[in-house]
Amino acid sequence: MIGSVKRTLILAVGLVAYLSGSVAAQVTIAPTALFIDEQSRFGTFLVINGSNQAQEVGLTFEFGYPATDEEGNAFMNYDDPDAEARYSMADWVRGFPRSFTLEPGQRQTVRLTVRPPGDIPDGMYWTRIKTTSNPMVPDVDAEVAEGVQAQIVFRFEQVTAGFYKKGSTTTGIRFVSDLSVEKVDDMLVVKAPVERTGNSPFLGSIFLTIKDANGSVVHEERRSTTVYLDAVRRLEVDNAGQFESGTYTAEVRFESQRPDISSSDIVRAETVSGSISFTLP
Repeated sequence: MIGSVKRTLILAVGLVAYLSGSVAAQVTIAPTALFIDEQSRFGTFLVINGSNQAQEVGLTFEFGYPATDEEGNAFMNYDDPDAEARYSMADWVRGFPRSFTLEPGQRQTVRLTVRPPGDIPDGMYWTRIKTTSNPMVPDVDAEVAEGVQAQIVFRFEQVTAGFYKKGSTTTGIRFVSDLSVEKVDDMLVVKAPVERTGNSPFLGSIFLTIKDANGSVVHEERRSTTVYLDAVRRLEVDNAGQFESGTYTAEVRFESQRPDISSSDIVRAETVSGSISFTLP
């Protein structure tokens, strides 16, 4: 009988989330991308408890990368055996401490060491660093008069990137087909099919510039981007009704610079761009 249960039932609810919104108020990670090279083979990052509760924190490492489908919709790809065999460092990296408790306002420095095989080719290797945190649940021995007392424990998983550079690293972007532009409801959708060249992910920025028939810029934006392998970069411009009827030119440009990563960590690449003309009725 449920009424005879004298223990508290703890319901563990896993909630996967990234470093934003409510997660940032709990536990934060800095930096969000960690670069290690063959000279030192170690790196550190901070885990900070910004909540008012003690947090249990754990680390795991898994190979994966941001990918897209043919329409440019983004997802995390954790199932690519060929890429994993070529680029994964998940089995080489160790974290210390691997699990720990943070009191409110406390921070912990986590040290990562990388021990790669001696015969790996030059290039950049990577892993996803999964930092899981949840509030500590006190031991519950108190009896419950009737029924089951349920306590929800939210587990937050923040995924950051770890990179290992070995030897000579190169990268670049190549357009594999023409750009496309279409109007979807009240959005203008620009798609750029590209592939990465070289032996390292492209970490940089993508710029979209739209000009009217007179060459005047009517829309311009910059976004941070990554291209690990092949991808379709999808750029959506809200409120397409702002554009009058006529002919326009959309230009997409990739540059190997971005504000959230030090220039010394970015593998440099030549700037590449593509353009397409389109007409709006």
